[in-house]
Amino acid sequence: MWGLFFLTTAIVAISLFGPGFLVLRGFGMSRCLAFSLAPLLGVAAYVLVGLAYEKLGVWSCWASQAGLLFIVAAIIFAILRFALKRKPAVSFSLSDHGTVLGGRLSFDSVCLLGYVAFACVFAGGLFVWYLGSPYSYAQQFDNISHLGTIQSFVNSGVWSPFASSLYSSASDAAINPLPGGGFYPTAWYSVAALAVTSMGVTTAFAENVANFVFVALVLPAGSFAFMRVLFDDRRAVIPFGAFCTLLFAGFPWMIILFGPLYPNLSAFCLVPAAAATFLLMFQFGCSRKQCVGLAVVFVFALMSLALAQPNAVFTLAVLLAPFCIWQVSRIPLSMKCKGKFCVAMRILFGAIALAVIYAIWMACYNAPFLASVVQHTWLPYADRLEAFEDALVVGFMAEGSQIVLAGLIIVGAAWTLWHRRYLWLSFSYAFACLIFVVNGYSDGPLKHIFGGFWYTDPWRCGAMASLIGIFLAAMGLYACWRGVIMLVEKARKGAVSFPTSTAIAACLALFAVLGSTFPGIPAPGSQTGAIAFRSVLSGLHTGASVASVYDDAEQAFVQEVKHVVSPDALIINVPDDGSAFAFAADDLRTYFRHTRDYDVPNETMESRIIRDNLCDAATRDDVREAVSTIGGQYVLQLDQGEPYVESPRLFTYGEGEQWRGIDSIRDDTPGFEVVLAEDDMRLYKITVVEVSA
Repeated sequence: MWGLFFLTTAIVAISLFGPGFLVLRGFGMSRCLAFSLAPLLGVAAYVLVGLAYEKLGVWSCWASQAGLLFIVAAIIFAILRFALKRKPAVSFSLSDHGTVLGGRLSFDSVCLLGYVAFACVFAGGLFVWYLGSPYSYAQQFDNISHLGTIQSFVNSGVWSPFASSLYSSASDAAINPLPGGGFYPTAWYSVAALAVTSMGVTTAFAENVANFVFVALVLPAGSFAFMRVLFDDRRAVIPFGAFCTLLFAGFPWMIILFGPLYPNLSAFCLVPAAAATFLLMFQFGCSRKQCVGLAVVFVFALMSLALAQPNAVFTLAVLLAPFCIWQVSRIPLSMKCKGKFCVAMRILFGAIALAVIYAIWMACYNAPFLASVVQHTWLPYADRLEAFEDALVVGFMAEGSQIVLAGLIIVGAAWTLWHRRYLWLSFSYAFACLIFVVNGYSDGPLKHIFGGFWYTDPWRCGAMASLIGIFLAAMGLYACWRGVIMLVEKARKGAVSFPTSTAIAACLALFAVLGSTFPGIPAPGSQTGAIAFRSVLSGLHTGASVASVYDDAEQAFVQEVKHVVSPDALIINVPDDGSAFAFAADDLRTYFRHTRDYDVPNETMESRIIRDNLCDAATRDDVREAVSTIGGQYVLQLDQGEPYVESPRLFTYGEGEQWRGIDSIRDDTPGFEVVLAEDDMRLYKITVVEVSA
């Protein structure tokens, strides 16, 4: 079971990293940097190929997409290597960190392996221990869409962001109760669909694979790249980032548990690599050709972020805006001005950069195509002081605190005051925290101006702050290590040996990991504990392994249904009784797949008639005509009875008024014949309507 999981993970990872790695190696990047930045090319490439295939009528699957991309990447690699006359990898103005371990592995290789290895062990332990099974999935509102979209990708062979739907195939699109659509970011779905079409696993299995690839491989590799570029001249800081990348409850873990927000997870995991690409363009001595090449990679990075979840582009902006202001403020230094005049000019240039960034921010805020996003409202979850305290203790919606990480961030921020070339990162984190706090307590215009790009969602804003906090915490951990080294050297009146300094670093890293993740003592009146990570552990276990709406008995009943009906038979259902997951997770061809309000202008007349009056099919011509039009053959009920009495429904069910035409059907209702019956579960055949084969 788990062997298949990690085999599928390896195949998906190779498919995601491989094409981009070949292209970047051809461009002349070192192996470590090419590996770290490769997903920026791979994510965009898979979505763009899916879009092209949809226009050309080509079926998308792992073989057709990955096969094409590897061939194209190999050709580009060969052409670039020939054009560069087989020159060795260039450094892109990064310093050479030498070699270790007998000259076989470079410092970069060891660090990258450390980042990925720690992440794989840490994330692997959480996934294996708390999921229980790779087939487990969260029975939450958003996951119906996630699982259903993956299933539609697989069934239809259409992987386009402009044709994303739970009714993607031609036959399903014809009976969609809520027709319409437009652009929707589908990068995460494409990666999950690679898992299904390569190994034939279920959609639930595939989404766990996709999440593991992004959390255990893409995020740590990107974090390494960011740290490697940022601390090019201070390499001792780089290894400490490996231990901080996955410690924050706010990201990536709470964003996995809440919603769940898997597409946003994948997008945020790409942000560090995108930021590293941007920083590389400003490395002193980077040639014009290299800058042009990096600019192309950065364009692909922006495309990948937008195609995964557009708010990641604004997250990248929050991270890099202070860096851009700092860079612009340094322009007067090249003018050879001096004294107070130079200081005044730097302030002026910085103010101009800030004004330009503000103008761009407000232009995006007022853009019509973003109106529905920025005007979306989450109600405040706390007052101003409570939201500030949540940010201060690095809780970020995780119902607890991470005092150790909070301390490391404070130390890291103080360290940037001493080493001011990194001070911009402290401003990035402060800005992200400000967005989180305003979203947490405000209910006015500021809420939308600051956090509208994240749907004013405090979980997403908290995830953004946590993401940026990773690098400040790594600085803080390094600063603590340097402080201990200095104390030891002062006490011993001599230099500390390499083994001793390594042992001290390992002890500090262990303290940071345990201090940030150990469940801790439960807080007064709370079951989640003083340490925010306890809610992560609890949520991973209960969220994915406890089936409440679509329980084991109902899943077994659906499997019986699949043996009785033909694969293309259309089954009318009430999605809120759990049957929405019957399509999304078990590929049963149900009619109603969304769990949203159906009484909307774009709902089809057939859908309205069936929801309200299906039970009267024996006596009403319009009902029979509606059923015939969509080709309905069966009715599925997983919770027959009074609403919320015998079995739970999803929260969108309300009092069931929208579904009275289906809920009212019983064994003796004219026009319906019992095919399967068990407890409160029924499968009826509609006998008063003839459906052509």
